[in-house]
Amino acid sequence: MRKHFGWFCAALVISNSFAGQAAVTSMSDINNNANSHYESEAVGLLSHYLQVDTTNPPGNEKLGAQFLASVLGKEGIQAHLFDTAPGRTCVYARLKGNGKKRAIILLNHIDVVPANAHDWKHHPFKGEIIDGEIWGRGTLDIKGFGIAQLETMLMLKRSGKVLDRDIIFLATPDEESGGEHGARVFVKNHSDLVRDAEFLLNEVGAIYTNDSGKPLYWGVDIAEKSVLWLKLTVTGEAGHASLPLPDSAPNKLVLALAKIIESPPPPHVSPVVAQSFHDIAPAMPEPMKSYLTDITASIQDPKVYAAILANKQLGAVLRNTISLTVLKSGYKTNVIPKEATAELDCRLLPATDKDQFIKEIKDTVSPFGVEVSELTWQKADASLPCSALFDAITKVAAKEQPGVPVVPIICPGFTDSHWFRDMDTICYGFAPFEVDPEHIATIHGTNERIPVRSFVQGIKFLHEIINNLAGPSDVQ
Repeated sequence: MRKHFGWFCAALVISNSFAGQAAVTSMSDINNNANSHYESEAVGLLSHYLQVDTTNPPGNEKLGAQFLASVLGKEGIQAHLFDTAPGRTCVYARLKGNGKKRAIILLNHIDVVPANAHDWKHHPFKGEIIDGEIWGRGTLDIKGFGIAQLETMLMLKRSGKVLDRDIIFLATPDEESGGEHGARVFVKNHSDLVRDAEFLLNEVGAIYTNDSGKPLYWGVDIAEKSVLWLKLTVTGEAGHASLPLPDSAPNKLVLALAKIIESPPPPHVSPVVAQSFHDIAPAMPEPMKSYLTDITASIQDPKVYAAILANKQLGAVLRNTISLTVLKSGYKTNVIPKEATAELDCRLLPATDKDQFIKEIKDTVSPFGVEVSELTWQKADASLPCSALFDAITKVAAKEQPGVPVVPIICPGFTDSHWFRDMDTICYGFAPFEVDPEHIATIHGTNERIPVRSFVQGIKFLHEIINNLAGPSDVQ
């Protein structure tokens, strides 16, 4: 049975330090300093994977899929390629266990957002290792995590242990555009290959630390905000611009949009939201620490509420959001157009009634003669933070970083997880890498990179989590 929780994600506001990290400038340095074979292997794989340009649009993920499949094949793990659209390909591989427990999916996406080399300090598609960091588009979103999952598969295969669960490696295209030509098609046409999976581990969550590098909490994404895109359309009298028309389509649309902007959705705080803010409060600097300790009381003060909303990440997950993204009207400066349109990107918290939300938008703009239509709706349910996978993450956190809590969070964006939650698979987002705001800001921006230390440590943690969840009872 599905239940909805209103958690939050404060991931991008915590700072981290990579002080003391050794500079690494070449693969020979990696090989000389690596603690084990998997570290140098994984760094090399990521470097090569970053050189495969899978920018979306247009995608061309097939090249990336073939690269991943070749690595699996060399290890004796059969990989299947499934085309989901021209040039768009999924990679599916399964490491068989004894079947005592249901499978887990290691999900990642192959595509990356565009990158202009002229804006970067180092080339986005060369996978260079410079000063202890791996540079390239996708290191954090999410080719780095994809290689971490791949390396985990290789380590489990080489161990020779018979696992209690099958491990499914699944890499999809088109996630950066919503997954319509990737995960959606795969689930629609090949759900039989993954329907037996109890769990899925995907992107977003991470390990967050303070400025001195002390771990504060492990954030596990258990839910995402649903995606609702709306189109606003209004018509009016056309005419010559020298004869102004107060009720022109552009004028009415501007007034309607102003009304929406002036009346943003109110905060939504349920008991679980209050608890999650309370749990994360110690990681925050003052005065935010005090604000979040009792968020229900804090938002009663308009000034405090405004201060919380000023933090974009906190504000985005404390309420439903509306962003004006597209405006269209007119074709010549001296012609008043007959029609004007706008598009809104709305992100709704779990448990929000979509139809009621749309009705409120319609009520707001109806005085201006604006019609509201639905462009896209991607519903994202929550996964309960009480399961064997969540317990495995908690167990590894307690072993590796004693006293550091594991905190459920909600992602203000979207991932491919929601396609699988529709099959009642328990889906979490957690890449066990330590990253800071400076590095997270490079996601979809310039100079994206990941420290080698964080990358290889994350692989170690991921292997421990999966081994704890799927390994034979005598090794858990």
